[in-house]
Amino acid sequence: MLKKRFFFLFFLFFIFFFKNVQSATPQVVMECPGLKSFKNWCAGEYKGNRAKSCIMISIPIDEKGEPPYKSRGEVVATIYHIPSEDSTGVIYITAGYIYEKDTIVTLRIDKNKEHEFNVIEDDSAFSDDENVDKQLIVEMKKGNKMKVIGFSSRGTKTTDSYSLAGFSAAYTYISNLCNVKNKEFFFSITFFLIT
Repeated sequence: MLKKRFFFLFFLFFIFFFKNVQSATPQVVMECPGLKSFKNWCAGEYKGNRAKSCIMISIPIDEKGEPPYKSRGEVVATIYHIPSEDSTGVIYITAGYIYEKDTIVTLRIDKNKEHEFNVIEDDSAFSDDENVDKQLIVEMKKGNKMKVIGFSSRGTKTTDSYSLAGFSAAYTYISNLCNVKNKEFFFSITFFLIT
């Protein structure tokens, strides 16, 4: 699957920049060696296999486990564009553990309604509905915090909180890099008119 193959390659490339980063509060500016920093988000571009990709990533400002977990891998939220694959504004969550099978990962921006990521592949979650991604991006541009809730294969419920400080600027930056027009603007207008 394209999303899985994409993130496996880019995760290896970008995770190097995060292994020593500790972002304790929303006000902390993330360090992004080799990438551009937008407060709690790092953004940049990658050219490989003749396809240009633009990506932004962040790590949680807070992680909780019920019951508490002893160890966990890298936890990352990713948004990317691959125009040549007609993939724009794709949101991808990596949990740092293997997800429980047949579960749903929920995302919530501030006090807005929850959105569900219904595709689970090992430690990764995403939606197969591009409208979910578009609506989330509209909310993330205006929001302060994103909460992601998932369940590990061992039964641990995790709640990861991401700061959205810098999100809008980072998203504009990667959209300009990949010459992606603001589809979310037209989506939000359409969504507003039909509700």
